[in-house]
Amino acid sequence: MSIRNGNTWVAACVLLATTAAAESLPGARHYMSYDGTAFDTDDGQVLYRESHFLAMEGGAVRERLVLYRCADGTPFARKRVENAFASPWLPEFDMVDARLGYREGFSAKGQTPEVYVQEVGEDQPERETFDEIPEDLVGDAGFDSFVQDHWEQLVAGETMRFKFLVPSRLDYMSFKVRQVREDRIDDRPVRVFRLALGGLLGLIVSGIDVSYDSQSRTLMRFEGLSNVRDEEGDNYVARIDFPPDERREEASSEPFEAARNVQLASACAAPRRG
Repeated sequence: MSIRNGNTWVAACVLLATTAAAESLPGARHYMSYDGTAFDTDDGQVLYRESHFLAMEGGAVRERLVLYRCADGTPFARKRVENAFASPWLPEFDMVDARLGYREGFSAKGQTPEVYVQEVGEDQPERETFDEIPEDLVGDAGFDSFVQDHWEQLVAGETMRFKFLVPSRLDYMSFKVRQVREDRIDDRPVRVFRLALGGLLGLIVSGIDVSYDSQSRTLMRFEGLSNVRDEEGDNYVARIDFPPDERREEASSEPFEAARNVQLASACAAPRRG
């Protein structure tokens, strides 16, 4: 398995990483949604879009769905993330890409937690179980909880190290995150953190930069190797923007359930260039 695959899966956590700071009565479930757009880092063309749907209780995200869409809005992949495990850094998740027949995720509902991956062209997923879970193991959108829990250390200049679950390897790898600069996006102050492989590998493999709003601590931009692949199976290198002003409170669970059940397309129309 390539180093690129290990660095790729960590992108999945970042594309989902965002904190919804909404207030509600304890135990009362309500719903939010927001969108992201992935741009080609070379020519600025739209590569794909993301629609995020969050089920909230007491200001905490209990379950989320992400639809990955073609440039024209047609959904081709879906990810479900649920806080089903004891650690807030390690949610249960499952991603399916209907274009490629690819699937990967982590399940904590059985007697033994397991990670799985179904590669392109395979009929069944490969699975690996864990007898023990490292205390610093992070998976998927749990990266956001890790950032929030270590915010003060990060902005103070500390480098935080942890293990990250990589389904494509049926294992986990050592990663690190640190603040690299302060910046502004759309006149908002942001803190830019760089996520990279640990050890010597971090010196030869490009990292991923994520920009968080300095006040609300919500993700505004992702730059680097995406977890989404093109139709030839190569991962996009993208800049993904998440405009904070476009977050929506939903009146009911209907958009959330629609995202859960919508049919996924097996191909995207060829993007227009020029």
